[in-house]
Amino acid sequence: MKPLYAISLFSGAGGFDLGIEAAGFTTKLCTDIDFHSCQTLQNNKDAVSTRPQYPFLSQAIIKQKDIKAYSTKEILEDAGLKKEDVALIYGGPPCQSFSVFGQRKGMDDPRGTLLWDYLRVIREIEPTCFIFENVAGLLSIDDGKVFTKFLDEISKDANGNKLYTTSHYLLDVASYGVPQYRSRVIIYGVKGKNAIPMPIKTHALNEAELSKGLSPAVTVGDTIMSLPPPPSDIIANHIGRVHGQAVIDRYGALAFGERDSKTRINRLNPNKPSFTIVVGSDKGGGKGHVHPYSPREVTPRESARIQTFPDFWAFSGTSRHPIRQVGNAVPPVFAAVVGTNLLKEAFGVKNVPDYNEIVRRLGLDYLNK
Repeated sequence: MKPLYAISLFSGAGGFDLGIEAAGFTTKLCTDIDFHSCQTLQNNKDAVSTRPQYPFLSQAIIKQKDIKAYSTKEILEDAGLKKEDVALIYGGPPCQSFSVFGQRKGMDDPRGTLLWDYLRVIREIEPTCFIFENVAGLLSIDDGKVFTKFLDEISKDANGNKLYTTSHYLLDVASYGVPQYRSRVIIYGVKGKNAIPMPIKTHALNEAELSKGLSPAVTVGDTIMSLPPPPSDIIANHIGRVHGQAVIDRYGALAFGERDSKTRINRLNPNKPSFTIVVGSDKGGGKGHVHPYSPREVTPRESARIQTFPDFWAFSGTSRHPIRQVGNAVPPVFAAVVGTNLLKEAFGVKNVPDYNEIVRRLGLDYLNK
């Protein structure tokens, strides 16, 4: 099969990219406005020679650009592609303005208007397919009017004619083997008449699903307990915050699943998936949740594992930068599931990787049971 070339928008630290490439696409361009995210992508691309069994982004050009000032002509030139070569465009515009954790300003927030920049690129390039990802809050902004308008507009070409058949789903990533409860909206767009169905769930979130033969949910204990205590000179980004005694005492008194009244983060239950990784505001970094057994917040690396990043994927920056990159990311395992579903349904690829193969391709040894 000839390569299926993809372009990544709003790439962040590469979670979506890792998954899409693990599924079987070849990404030719990754772009983001954030310096440290682009540095993370470039550093990990440059490190491919040290881990040739994981050649992620080896063909990708990394560009730090403001999407509003990035023409599709430049995008295609940087990707080294013609319009007809683009099988897939994927990405999720910054979602804080739509998140239930944010102030829900919607289209009054400048970041919200990035939806229309995503739309512009799709319309001007007209890839065979696209995948759009965002927070669940997007569905309810302005009583759903923003989402309805976006869904209608993105199905049309620049002349207003219908070009894509779209399908959208609200999915919890824990249903697909990610050790974290995290609800996300996925929109598939494909040229032609057949809508892409929902990815088939692989992991059970309740007793009823377990009785249907789905695998047990992947837990925090499955994910982070094999890491050595921080700090580590061997594993990147495995350095935690320093807490005062008052914080240590509060965290130590929390039961599994209980929320700290001041930091508003929860003690993780080792026998369940994690709570959603929190990004934080533009003025400060996000916080990891409280470790199941130690009275401390989890490290950026522990959060990265909960997001299903491989340990070799190092994040640029210090202090708040890595955790913000981790929290903003699409979990690579979930991205791979979404990508393999598209490969099978839109491109007719029969032997797409299953969950165990996705885990192997991503080098997630801690999920190999």
